[in-house]
Amino acid sequence: MKPEEHGIHRSLLLCGTLAPIVLMTIVFLVGKMTPGYDPVRDTISQMGTPDSPYAIVLTGGYMVYGLLMGAAACGLARSMGSTSTTKTVALLLGIHSLFTMLLGTFPDSLDVVPKSFADDLLHNAISAISYFPLLFGILLFRKIARQDRTLEVLGVFGLGVFTVNLPMPLIAHIEALEAVSGLLQRLLAGASFTWLALTFFLLYKRRNRLQERPPTRAFASR
Repeated sequence: MKPEEHGIHRSLLLCGTLAPIVLMTIVFLVGKMTPGYDPVRDTISQMGTPDSPYAIVLTGGYMVYGLLMGAAACGLARSMGSTSTTKTVALLLGIHSLFTMLLGTFPDSLDVVPKSFADDLLHNAISAISYFPLLFGILLFRKIARQDRTLEVLGVFGLGVFTVNLPMPLIAHIEALEAVSGLLQRLLAGASFTWLALTFFLLYKRRNRLQERPPTRAFASR
C-alpha cells in the first residue's frame, strides 16, 4: 500500500476518536447555555426540541458526529482487512452515523412527561435505529479484538458497555427514574462514546506501527 493511502486510513481512524469527543462537548455546552435545562433530570433530546434556543447547535453536533463516524467506519473497513466481521462492524457504524444525523431532523417534544412509547414515535424510532447498531457493532467487535492483544481488553469493555446499555430506551419512560433520567442517559451513552474514542485511538496507533513495520499476521474472521 502506498504511504499516502496509509496516511488517509490513519486520518479516517482518528475521526472515530474525535467524533464522540466533539459530540459530548457540544452536548455539555448546549446544556449549560439552555435556560432551565437540568442535565440530571432532562434527556439530551430535550435540548433539541423546536422551542429550544440552541437546538440548531445540537443538530449541528449530530451532523458533525455523523460525518466523522461515517469516515471512521470507512477507515475501519479499509484498515482491518476485508473480512466479513470487519465489514459488518463498519456497516453497523455507518447505519449508526446516518441515523444520528437524522435525529436533529426529527426532534423530540416536551408535550408529555413522562413519555409513553407512542409519543414522538418517529424520533424514538430513529433514536433506536441510531443507537442499537452501535451497540451491536461494539459487541461484534469482540470477534476482531480477540485476535490482537492490544485490542483484547476493548472486547471485554465492549461486552460491559453492551450489557449496561440494553435498558437505555426504557429510561425516559419509567416514572420512577424521571428525576435522574438525564444523568443515566449520559452515563450510558458516555460509556459507549468512551469505548469508541479508545478503540479508534488504539486502531490509529496500531496503524502507525504497521506502517513502520509490515504486519506478519493479517486479521481474519474466526
